[in-house]
Amino acid sequence: MRRLLFVASVGFACTKTPTPVVEPTAPATTVPALDAVTTTEPVAEPTRCASLQTCLAMVGDVEIPYSDFAAVYDLKVAKYTVRGREIPATADRRYRKSISNRLIYHEMLRQEAKARGLAYDPDALAEREGQQQRGIRDWAKHLERRGETEASLRDMYVSELLEVEILQADGELEVTTEEVQEDYEKIKQNWRSDKPRVRASHILVSLLPADPDPANPPSNAQRKQWEAEARAKAKAIHEEVKQPGADFAAIAAQKSVGPSASRGGDIGIFTADRMAQEFSRAAFRMKVGQISKPVRTKFGYHIIKLTGSWPAGALPLEALDDQIRERLRQRKLHQGRRTLRERFEAKYEVLDNLSLIHI
Repeated sequence: MRRLLFVASVGFACTKTPTPVVEPTAPATTVPALDAVTTTEPVAEPTRCASLQTCLAMVGDVEIPYSDFAAVYDLKVAKYTVRGREIPATADRRYRKSISNRLIYHEMLRQEAKARGLAYDPDALAEREGQQQRGIRDWAKHLERRGETEASLRDMYVSELLEVEILQADGELEVTTEEVQEDYEKIKQNWRSDKPRVRASHILVSLLPADPDPANPPSNAQRKQWEAEARAKAKAIHEEVKQPGADFAAIAAQKSVGPSASRGGDIGIFTADRMAQEFSRAAFRMKVGQISKPVRTKFGYHIIKLTGSWPAGALPLEALDDQIRERLRQRKLHQGRRTLRERFEAKYEVLDNLSLIHI
């Protein structure tokens, strides 16, 4: 539920001076001393969140400082100004609206979680932040290019974790055995193949930094240095995962780069022609449970663990069960996030200073 507040103190608001109203003059009276007057009329409190210069919005009775908005918005604008360009009007409106809506929604999430006694897992937050920074040599420059601050990124990660906590508490992310079976019947023909298949996890050590600067391509000497560093790192990781009791998935989550890191390195089921030749050659020679030495491809060095192997033909449900469950859970999470926003917008009273002026 949103209500808009007229912001008279902002320079780009309406500045037309209202026509004064002349009140009739009352007869002169003798005004008693102030301490002799007893009044029961309440004294009006100053309006909260009255100026966009200091307050972006208010959710319930919690103010969102305008400085939180400006910290991100200024970085978005700077992506244009550093190149000597003026931000297009359409992009400017898009940034203002998206940043404002984001901050308001995040505050709704915090209030909802607090009211229900829910909290995010600090270890999950630390893991997410570590994954984002892995392989990035200049984190400050990376943030600048994204147009975000350390605090704004953390706020987004926390909000995503709170969404999961709320949806799990509501039972909206539960995937039943019946749902898995039903989905398997729909897709099992898609997994039929006349070629053998394997499933693997990997730890990838990139040959390049995660945030290469296109304006400054590396020299041959720099590339050789990165190659040597990647090879040494891959050898060290290989020694680590070969230790008795080592948790390959946990190490992959900590040290691998790329999207599979968040899944413990799992890259799913594939035929030989779906992967780089060097990768497939190694994987299809392995036995289930075996871990390879570092394998070099154009992407970097891979330490591979084989987790499944099947001949040509259909795949059994057991081979696809966890993938189906995760896909269905992600589908519910995606839908749940949309419904959460709709529910909160109807539930929470929002005073939005920016919407009246810019959006």
